[in-house]
Amino acid sequence: MKVLFLVNPSAGGRGSPAAVEVAKNTFAGAGWDVTTVRTKSTDQAADSIRTATDKGYELLILAGGDGTLSHAVQHLPLAEPGGVSPLPFGIFPLGSGNDFFRGTGAPRDPKGAAENLVNGKAHPIDVGLVVPIHDDGTVRDEQPERFLNTVGVGMDSQTLATREKSPAWMSARYELLFLMTLMRLYPLEVRLETDDWSRNVDAYWILCCNNGYIGSGMHVAPDAKIDDGLLDVLIIEKMSKLRFIMYLPRIFKGTHCEIDGIDIHRAKNIVLKCNPVQRMAVDGDRAFESPARISILPGAASLHTSKSVENS
Repeated sequence: MKVLFLVNPSAGGRGSPAAVEVAKNTFAGAGWDVTTVRTKSTDQAADSIRTATDKGYELLILAGGDGTLSHAVQHLPLAEPGGVSPLPFGIFPLGSGNDFFRGTGAPRDPKGAAENLVNGKAHPIDVGLVVPIHDDGTVRDEQPERFLNTVGVGMDSQTLATREKSPAWMSARYELLFLMTLMRLYPLEVRLETDDWSRNVDAYWILCCNNGYIGSGMHVAPDAKIDDGLLDVLIIEKMSKLRFIMYLPRIFKGTHCEIDGIDIHRAKNIVLKCNPVQRMAVDGDRAFESPARISILPGAASLHTSKSVENS
C-alpha cells in the first residue's frame, strides 16, 4: 500500500519524534510503501492532501491532534452522494486533546495506534458542514467550513474567546478555560430550525455534534455516532451558574442527558440564529459569526481503522 504519512511537528508540543518512529517502524514491518512528510506550514499540508491521489497514494495518515484533523478535512476529497471517498485517512494521535480519535475507541498508545492502522480498513464516516447565511437564509460571501467533531455557540465559543486572550501554556487546559469563562458566561436567545423540529430557547450552550467528545474528553454527546448521518444537538438552557457548576462533572462524564434543562435532539440540517450574534465555534476554533446553516454529509469521508466505528 502506498501511504502518505503527514506529521504535524507542532502537535502535542513538539510532534513526538519517538512516537513517530514507532509508527514508521510498524508501517515498515507491514510492508507499506510510506512517504513521511513533516509539514512546515498549513499550506504545505493542504497541498500535500489535495495532490495525494494524483501521486498514487492509497491512504493518508495524519499524525497530530484535533487541530490537524480540522485543517485536513477542509482539503480531503469527499465522496459523491452514494459513492466512496477516493482517499481514506487514518489517524496517529499526537495532539493534546485527540477528541475525535478518542471517539473512535482505538488504542491511544503509539504502538497500539500504529497497529490499529496496519490492521485497519476504510469505514465510511460523516462530515459536518457549516455555511454562513444572512437572516433571510441566503448564503453570505464567506468560506464555509467542514467539521468532524462539533460546531456551536455559547459556552464553547466563549471559552475559545477566553483562550485567545490567555497565555499559550493554557491553550490545552480546556477545563481551566471553561471555568474561567463560566464567571463571565452570558445566555443567548437562540432559534433552531431543522427538517423535523424547531425551537426558541434562552441558552448557555448549543452544540451540534458529529463526534461525542470535546475539550480533551468532555463527553458532551454520549450517543453521538460518526456514521449515522445525524447530528446530536446539545441544548443547555439558561440556569443559575451555581446549578451549571454542579452539573459540570456529569457533563464531563456524559451522564447529563436526563437533567432538566439539558436536552439532546437529532437532526440532519439545522439553521442556527442567535442574539447577540456570536462567532461559531468549529472544531476548537472560532470561525465566522452566526447565523449559519449546519448540515451532515453522510459517508462523505473514509476513516481507516481496525476499530468498528458503528458504536463510536
